[in-house]
Amino acid sequence: MIKPILLLVPTLAAAPLLFVSNDYETIPPEPARTQARLQEQRLGLAKACELIAKATDGAVSAASINPDGGDITATAYGHGKAWSVTMDQDGKITRQDEVTRFPGWEVSGDWTETDSGLKYYDVVIGEGATPPSSSSTVKVHYTGYLTDGSKFDSSVDRGQPAEFPLNRVISGWTEGVGSMTVGSKRKLIIPYALAYGAQGRPGSIPPKATLIFDVELLQVVR
Repeated sequence: MIKPILLLVPTLAAAPLLFVSNDYETIPPEPARTQARLQEQRLGLAKACELIAKATDGAVSAASINPDGGDITATAYGHGKAWSVTMDQDGKITRQDEVTRFPGWEVSGDWTETDSGLKYYDVVIGEGATPPSSSSTVKVHYTGYLTDGSKFDSSVDRGQPAEFPLNRVISGWTEGVGSMTVGSKRKLIIPYALAYGAQGRPGSIPPKATLIFDVELLQVVR
């Protein structure tokens, strides 16, 4: 059983190498052969970007071409949305997926930002009580994500709400949950200074990680 991380105060231990993104496995391709394969493709990267921008009625921010199969993958922005697009050598879009800005609950528009730097979206505003103090004990359901969309903790997945005093968790939670009303659902976007700091938390949180939480306040216990 995974132990909830939110019931622990931030640790100052060094972050593990688990979060180092260097690739030590892939062998770099042979440059001359790669160049030859790219030059064989009928549809070049520039033309593909032009076609993708037209198809999405937007603009392409990044694109790459697979020298073996010739497929072009790109990130495009159009109609106020972000898209991950794949195009084949015939200029046909074979896949187009919307890329959401944040994992978890869908939100849109501008967030609310507090003086501390905490950001949040109110998804549902409940009609219950607000925790009376920063030491109140609350019961919540939550799911936590990193900005790349990976989930690192969830009381929902465990099927068991979390209960804790607000002064025993990361400060972004003390503030963000402490201003909710019972029955509310809120997406918290917590900068690392209000979470686990520059060091992170070994085994779960990388250094300087902005954390995203979907939180439902179920009860003010006391």
